[in-house]
Amino acid sequence: MFDKDTYLEYIGYSGPAPAADLATLQDIHRRHQIRFHYDNGFIHSTDFVEFDADAVFETIVLKGRGGICTDLNLLFHRLLGELGYEVKLLSASMQLLGGAWGPEVEHMVMVVTVDGEDWLVDVGNGGISIVDPLPLSGETRTQQGIDFRLVRQGEFHLLEYKTRNKSWRNAYRFTTRPRDPGDWRVLAELIGAQEDRFVRRRRRGTENGQVVQIANIFLSVEDGVERPRPIRNDEELRTIDATYFQPVAAH
Repeated sequence: MFDKDTYLEYIGYSGPAPAADLATLQDIHRRHQIRFHYDNGFIHSTDFVEFDADAVFETIVLKGRGGICTDLNLLFHRLLGELGYEVKLLSASMQLLGGAWGPEVEHMVMVVTVDGEDWLVDVGNGGISIVDPLPLSGETRTQQGIDFRLVRQGEFHLLEYKTRNKSWRNAYRFTTRPRDPGDWRVLAELIGAQEDRFVRRRRRGTENGQVVQIANIFLSVEDGVERPRPIRNDEELRTIDATYFQPVAAH
């Protein structure tokens, strides 16, 4: 069963009962990404028709397995709600190669309102991602050496990021239209249709950056500097697995 105290303990939060303020949100947002990792290898076993929070809690929190955006962000959404935050689910479209945008309901993100200000929250992205909540007001925030900002494009908020010595790039775009978890059931058909184009993708936050694996490319980002390298053999892959993506069950 979902249990917020076990959840908080597992991500390393200790101390008095957390207040639903910005400092706590920033703290648990960062801890969550270090403790849990994104892994689209489980996308084909995900039930997009009916999200079972208790079952996913057992799989990811208690057993330490990776998950996709709906797993990670819906769990975090549940935690934030139980802590007293004002939070709503939103859908986002990822930018594809060539500049086109994916379907309207694809990635899952959240907006949390704290003291009248709205913040983008996302602990389930498979690429270079925000470490801390990002204000929807649009100012640039530097997080572990990476610049992030939200730019308005008509009805959309466009998330852009910039690592050192590189230009601004797009990550995804979203509107603030509230969504229900059932809206993501459209992904079941979409994933089946794209079976032959599946590419393994994993990501985890670290104490001073983040790491991303896409197919046979491993990318580490520390202090805003990207360091990509090919994974040349099974031994290197096993080392990456053991270092960053090994399941760690709750005690």
